[in-house]
Parts: sequence; structure tokens; C-alpha cells
Amino acid sequence: MDEDEAYNTGQFETYAEALTAAKAIVDRFLNEQWKKGITPVELDLAYTSFGEDPVIVPNEPGELVSFSAWNYAKGRVEEVCKKREGRE
Repeated sequence: MDEDEAYNTGQFETYAEALTAAKAIVDRFLNEQWKKGITPVELDLAYTSFGEDPVIVPNEPGELVSFSAWNYAKGRVEEVCKKREGRE
């Protein structure tokens, strides 16, 4: 991602709140990009090519943060496709 394109979604009191917001950004993209007949592989490629890549910055120095938007998207594409196709 181009650093000039970065923006701040907000500050959160807890990691859980930040994680929920980051996941919502990915889920919104996947649902907006879904179209009838798209495969999970194609949807994942669309995300990794054009989707926002939210990053969680810890509140405290040294605090461990482990979130990969790409990995989260990869784990969600099949479920999104099934749900949107009505096969859930």
C-alpha cells in the first residue's frame, strides 16, 4: 500500500475493538466486490489487488499485535461466496 494513501480509521480502547473495525473493512470490501459466479480465488485476488489493508498499531510500545488483513480475507472469501450465493 502506498503510504500516501493511508488514513486513520480511528483510535480504539482495546485490541478487540480495533480488530473488529479492521475485519469490518475487509468484510465490506469482499461483500461489495462479490458478484454472481465469482469464485473464492477470484474474490481473494480482487482483495489482494485492490482492497484496503488495515493495520492495527498498538497503544503501548512493545504490545504485540497480530492481524493480517490478507490472511483474514483468505479465510473469509469462501464463506462470503457461499452466503451471497445462498448456499449457506
